[in-house]
Amino acid sequence: MTEGRNRKVELHFDADALGRCSADDIAALTDAATQSTYYRDGLTPEQLAAIRRIVDISAETCTKAAENQHQLLVGAFIDDKLGGFLISTCHAADNREIDWMMVHPSHHGLGVGAALMRTGIEWLDPSQPQWLNVVAHNDRAINFYRKYGFEIDGPLTPPKAIDQWIMRRPGGLPLS
Repeated sequence: MTEGRNRKVELHFDADALGRCSADDIAALTDAATQSTYYRDGLTPEQLAAIRRIVDISAETCTKAAENQHQLLVGAFIDDKLGGFLISTCHAADNREIDWMMVHPSHHGLGVGAALMRTGIEWLDPSQPQWLNVVAHNDRAINFYRKYGFEIDGPLTPPKAIDQWIMRRPGGLPLS
């Protein structure tokens, strides 16, 4: 348990996290998180559909992660309600990814994202290089990830409907 601006953030893992929320809770949180970070003026119908797909697959993705020994699902709960989640994936010994990170916008800046990020990096092993992808126009997330040693390495290839950057964290950095 961590403190986030006078609110207790409880972290729960895998099946325990899933048992504390519903698929609708996960989808609603993902919808709120993407609304605040993915959307901007001028998105094409294809881009809007891609964002909707993220929401639509979020609960199933969390369930599969909780069942996979190469993934960790972490749910952050505030007052017994889902405030955010993270999925870390160890694709191979040399391929470790912060795969999904969603924080409800009402919890931005309150320590939820920090608790999730530290846990994900620790599980992946901070002595090993790690990577993630981030929406290219999401400056808030890019600056947040930089606090944990991630830096932009280049565009995601092949490109997705929404432009994204690959960010990498070298192994051996201290976890702040």
